[in-house]
Amino acid sequence: MKKDVFLIKQAFIIPVLAVINIILGLFVSGYDVASQRISELALETPFIAYTHRILDIIIGISMCIFAVQVFKLVKAYFSLLTIFAFGLTWIFAGVFILTSPLHDIYGLTNVLIIIPLIFVIEYREVLKSKYFVTYSILTSLIHIIFFWFFDYGFFSQDYVGITQRIWVFITLIWFGIAAQNSILMIKEQPHMDTDL
Repeated sequence: MKKDVFLIKQAFIIPVLAVINIILGLFVSGYDVASQRISELALETPFIAYTHRILDIIIGISMCIFAVQVFKLVKAYFSLLTIFAFGLTWIFAGVFILTSPLHDIYGLTNVLIIIPLIFVIEYREVLKSKYFVTYSILTSLIHIIFFWFFDYGFFSQDYVGITQRIWVFITLIWFGIAAQNSILMIKEQPHMDTDL
């Protein structure tokens, strides 16, 4: 169905908007992309702050739509729960600024560590790309390494902005690739008239 394909394809905007948010800081006078976190953009001038926050909200809504839509393909409850929860953290990050504990809903963003791994476990019967499976497992491992390095100070605070931006890009590019692989799942279902 064209609607199903469209609602999955809309997830392609996730990495695109992430890149915009990543580079937004380059246009802010006095903001140091190398040492300041992306969320600190919400504390800048109104135009930059609200642009950043609106993009976060759109990213979160897109993730929630993607979670529900792929759930319709296969009743993968853990994928639905974790992707939807991660989407909510992005919505909250857009609504609440960095100084609020609701900014990442009290650390709920940590759920992203397991999303790629859970997704390929639950969708393993219908996924067509072994490369995507390997890529998803590696993405989860990269998340673990990044969290470990952040928690124990292996990343210099002078470059926390750069490392966070790399990590966010790795995180959100996965959603675009997952959307593409989900479209392939739809193509393999003969009862769906996708007209891709």
